[in-house]
Amino acid sequence: MWQVYTRRRRIRWIAIGFILILIIWCFILYKSLHINYEEDISHTHVSSLTTISSFLYEIDNIDLFIKQTPVKYNYHIFYYPWYGNPEYDEGQYLHWNHHRLAHWNREKAAQYPQNQHKPPDDIGSNFYPLLGPYSSRSPVVLDKHMRMIRMSGAGTLSVSWYPPGMADDAGRPWDDIIPHLLDAADKYKLKVCFHIEPYQNRTADNVIYWSEYILRQYGSHSAFYRYKEKGFFYIYDSYRISTGEWRQKFSSIDKRKFQAYFVGLILKATDCQQLVSSGFDAAYSYFAANGFTEASTSQRWSSIVDICKSIPFIPSVGPGYIDTNIRPWNSETTRSRQNGYYYKQMFKDLPKDNDRIVTITSFNEWHEGTQIEPAIEKNVSKTIIYESYHQGPFTYIYLTRELIFAT
Repeated sequence: MWQVYTRRRRIRWIAIGFILILIIWCFILYKSLHINYEEDISHTHVSSLTTISSFLYEIDNIDLFIKQTPVKYNYHIFYYPWYGNPEYDEGQYLHWNHHRLAHWNREKAAQYPQNQHKPPDDIGSNFYPLLGPYSSRSPVVLDKHMRMIRMSGAGTLSVSWYPPGMADDAGRPWDDIIPHLLDAADKYKLKVCFHIEPYQNRTADNVIYWSEYILRQYGSHSAFYRYKEKGFFYIYDSYRISTGEWRQKFSSIDKRKFQAYFVGLILKATDCQQLVSSGFDAAYSYFAANGFTEASTSQRWSSIVDICKSIPFIPSVGPGYIDTNIRPWNSETTRSRQNGYYYKQMFKDLPKDNDRIVTITSFNEWHEGTQIEPAIEKNVSKTIIYESYHQGPFTYIYLTRELIFAT
C-alpha cells in the first residue's frame, strides 16, 4: 500500500514538474514573439539610438509580425526623408534646425523672431520625436519607421522627392536614400510612390523627364507602388504650371506606354476642371488644416467628388496642424488635435467608397505638426516646451490603424 502511495506521489510531482516546464516554455515563447510597442522611454537620452532600441524589440519572426499587422494599400501616407543629424550628415543638423520664417508683411514680420532653431533640444517643431532629432539616412531609423507605418495600417508611403542634386532650402539632396527606403519598405511588405516637390525651375517637360527617371531607376523594385499597372505620382503645387503647358506636354506623350498616373493638387472644387483640361488623372487636397482651403474642408468632400466626377478626388486626412515653431505668426491656421477627435472627424467625413485612395498628412512632417510618428513629452525650459499626445507616444499610430480598418 505504501509503495502504491509513493508511486502515485512521484507521478503527481512529475506531472506538476512537467506542467511548470510547459508554463515556463510558453512564457519564453511569448516573450520571443511579443512586440512591446509602447515601453516608456521618456527618460531615455534620445540623441542615442542605441539607448532607445528597447522601445521596439527586434522582431525575430517578421512573417508573423506582418501577418498580425495587415495594411490597406489604398491608404497613402506622406513621408519626408529630409531630416539630418551630425552622425550621418557631415556634422550638421538638417531641417531640425529650421529657421523661423518671416511674414511677407514687413511690419508684421518685425513682431516675431526669425532666428534658427538649435538642436538637439531646440527643434523646428511643436512636438518632439520619440527617436530624437534623427537622420533619415540612418538604417535603424528607416527600419523603425517602416515598422511604425506597418503598425499604423497604411500600406503605401508617398515619399517627398526632389531630383538628384536638388533639395529644399533647409535640407540636402536625398535621392540617394530612395534605394534604401525601398528596401526597408519591402522588408515590411509596404509600397512606395512619389510626391514630387516644386523644385527649382520645374516645368511640365522636366516633370515628365524626372518621372521617367524614377520609373527607370526604381520601377522594377518590388516595393514600387503601381496603380492600374502605372507608377503613381503626386505633383505638389501642380497649379504653379499653367493648364496650357501641362496639356501640351501630356498630349505629346503616349501615357499608355509611359505607364504613369499623375495626381494634381487642388485648392477648390472648380480646380478639378483645370486638372481634367491639363490631362491629369486625379486630384488630391493634401492640407491637414481643415478649412484651410475648400478642398481640405472635410465637410465638402462628398460634393467635391460629384464636382470632380471626370477624375477621382483623393482627400487628405490629418491628426491636426500647428506650425508656430517655424511660422510664429501663423497661429490662426492651428488645428488642435482635441485628443484625437479632430482626426476621427476627418475620417468620418471621408466619401463612402472602400476602394477610394485616401492620403494621410503625414507620417513625419514635424514642422507643421501633422505627424502621426510617435512623440514624447519634453520640457527644456520655460520657453521651450513641446506638446505631447494624450495617450502616449504611439497614440496616433494606434488610432490610425483603428480608423483605417473602421472605414
